[in-house]
Amino acid sequence: MIVAIVVTHHTLAEHLIATAEFIAGPNENLVGISILQNDDVEAVRKRLVEMIKKYHKDGKKVLILTDMFGGTPSNICLALYEPDQVEIVSGVNLPILLKLAGGLKDEVQSLKEFAAEITEYGRKNIFTAAEFLDL
Repeated sequence: MIVAIVVTHHTLAEHLIATAEFIAGPNENLVGISILQNDDVEAVRKRLVEMIKKYHKDGKKVLILTDMFGGTPSNICLALYEPDQVEIVSGVNLPILLKLAGGLKDEVQSLKEFAAEITEYGRKNIFTAAEFLDL
């Protein structure tokens, strides 16, 4: 089983998850952590480490989704990467969370393969109006 932790600046994580759940229904394997301006980075890192330990104890692998590569959320999370146990994807968007809503229930592939699949899915759902309208 895979659990996804969305880690973002400000309250984006909670809003993205709330929107995904509005569309696809609740998912107990999708949680968020928002990093506010005055948050202590070390305290956030420790909170993430504890969450990961808890999920591993429950037999779950962890997929961390951050808002943008190079930002504080991503930098904190990259240090927590652990092959086959903790994977990180930067650039989370609503299509990715909707894909996760259906894909977190059963693990049918490796964590690395699953992360690659949802990353590609997120990319494929970004386009301009001209591309969509074939102008």
